[in-house]
Amino acid sequence: MKHLRIIVSSTRPGRIGPKVAEWVAAQAPSTEWEVEVVDLSSLPFFDEEDMPKNGNYAKPHTKAWATTVFESDAIVVVTPQYNRSFPAPIKNAIDYLFAEWDAKPVALVGYGWTGAVDATADLTKVLGHVKADVVGSTGLVFTQDVNPDGELTVGDERRAELAALLDALASRVDEPVGATA
Repeated sequence: MKHLRIIVSSTRPGRIGPKVAEWVAAQAPSTEWEVEVVDLSSLPFFDEEDMPKNGNYAKPHTKAWATTVFESDAIVVVTPQYNRSFPAPIKNAIDYLFAEWDAKPVALVGYGWTGAVDATADLTKVLGHVKADVVGSTGLVFTQDVNPDGELTVGDERRAELAALLDALASRVDEPVGATA
């Protein structure tokens, strides 16, 4: 069984990220994935003394976060778009670590008025820098796929896009070490 972590990247009050993450979790085939939704609201602002690239984590929350990412076979980041990019908590979470992201298969599910295209594009760049393997993204558009209050009205096209992303993640997990796509 593969371990899929779905990260809720928004921490603001009234956020709909947990609802979107639960929808994503429900779409993952239970015969293939053991799914856990991870909420970034308990991860404080970066407070380690040493650089993440050195891997000398001192704080218990950093060690726990490193374990969560490292033990994941694949990750889906669920992100809104704030001011044409992603929210600070996901950047903070990425910045805490380095080696744990290396070759980690990641898919992005954005949501917002434009489907979070800017947010997912920016996240792809950041995750690429830490050598994560971003397999792709999809975006849920307000009023078409999801309402601003979190009611999901996702159609077949978006469901198919998410299914393709989950298949891509599964394929990357199943690839032998050192294989290229």
